[in-house]
Amino acid sequence: MKKILLLILLTSLLISQQPKRGIGFEFHTLPSIMMEQMPDESGSSMGVYFPFQTASGIFIEPLIAYSSISRETDYDDYSYDDSKYSESFLEISFGIFKSTYSSKMRTYGGVRVGKTWIGIDYDNEYNGYGYNEDVELDALIISPTFGAEYFINENFSFGGEAMYSMLSTEDDENDNYTQTVKTSRLIPKFMVRFYY
Repeated sequence: MKKILLLILLTSLLISQQPKRGIGFEFHTLPSIMMEQMPDESGSSMGVYFPFQTASGIFIEPLIAYSSISRETDYDDYSYDDSKYSESFLEISFGIFKSTYSSKMRTYGGVRVGKTWIGIDYDNEYNGYGYNEDVELDALIISPTFGAEYFINENFSFGGEAMYSMLSTEDDENDNYTQTVKTSRLIPKFMVRFYY
């Protein structure tokens, strides 16, 4: 938490000398960062970016993202179990990038650092008896990121970004052991930004 507060303070100091700020949205066909546990399911994902360009050429971009996925199975035959399964993800991260310009194009590279909160809910019913499992986890995100955007005019751009995401979660709810899961994956994104 101290690191996130320090990053917010650093961001606000750099923003004080910035000539541009904006808002951006991501679009991608992949489910959320963490949703590979159910690859055949369709999920919804939305990320909102708040880009700031400083006078020194540093590009800062906080991100708030939400993703969810759910599955419900209702059997007509009572010998099978009805079940509900859902996952939700909330991410808050900050990107700090060095950017270069050429004509109407900007390229940037840097790192995104943040945290994601994961909620999993599973309900199963068998012969009138219910089983429910709720799991809440959080994960540290460290993502080297490279991207480019093309400016249609001074206020509007579109572009792409590739983010190599490294996540680490730790589950110590069992008294006998601690389970640590580390996940790495490459995530391509299409982004639209509006500057004011």
